Amino acid sequence: MKGTVHLIPNALTDEGIYCLPEYLKALVSRIKVWYVEDLRSARRYLKKMNRDIVIDDLQFYLLNEHQQEDLQFAPALLQQGIDIGVLSESGCPGVADPGNALVSLAHTLQVAVKPHTGPNSILLTLMASGFNGQHFQFHGYLPNKQPALTQKILELERESRQQNCSQFFIETPYRNLQLLGEIIKCCHPATRLCLGINLTAENEKVISMPISQWKQSQHDFHKQPAVFGLYAGG
Repeated sequence: MKGTVHLIPNALTDEGIYCLPEYLKALVSRIKVWYVEDLRSARRYLKKMNRDIVIDDLQFYLLNEHQQEDLQFAPALLQQGIDIGVLSESGCPGVADPGNALVSLAHTLQVAVKPHTGPNSILLTLMASGFNGQHFQFHGYLPNKQPALTQKILELERESRQQNCSQFFIETPYRNLQLLGEIIKCCHPATRLCLGINLTAENEKVISMPISQWKQSQHDFHKQPAVFGLYAGG
């Protein structure tokens, strides 16, 4: 019998561990092989879930944007009937995350893939935005150089207006304010912008209002994780 690939959600913030389902504690306690984005944070996560887990008894392989060489070990493990846990830095594996590479391999091997429920900053921002939840897109990171950034923002705004589509994207936290400033500068005053900031944390904040109101307000979320939403639809 082949092993199963378990997609294990991670908390979005240190205090957001409460968002994870209770049953995950038993599951992560029995998984002995892990594909993770970062070894240090993965070990810390497992100890938070169950302090009795013996880290030295586990096998860890790296799977991130810089390293995917460890994927070569997965087929033999799964063929031996060994379950594999996939853990991202935050949120759900495979969503804005390199975990999809292992999932794709698992399907090629006809191995069972089991996604587990957990917090996702993109969906949480969509839920709290008031934007169209029937038609939405996630674009990852936008270009960080000009004029490509402005062109992309205007393209997303135009597509949102024409297709009644909600647009979501992210930025490296230390560039949050620069991106916000560019959106405010180039978008139509009636276009709505939503920011989901520090979601699931004690200081969580979701702000959703037209660009015209953003121009009159000040919000400092420098170096804080955030999801941006843009909506110019009806």
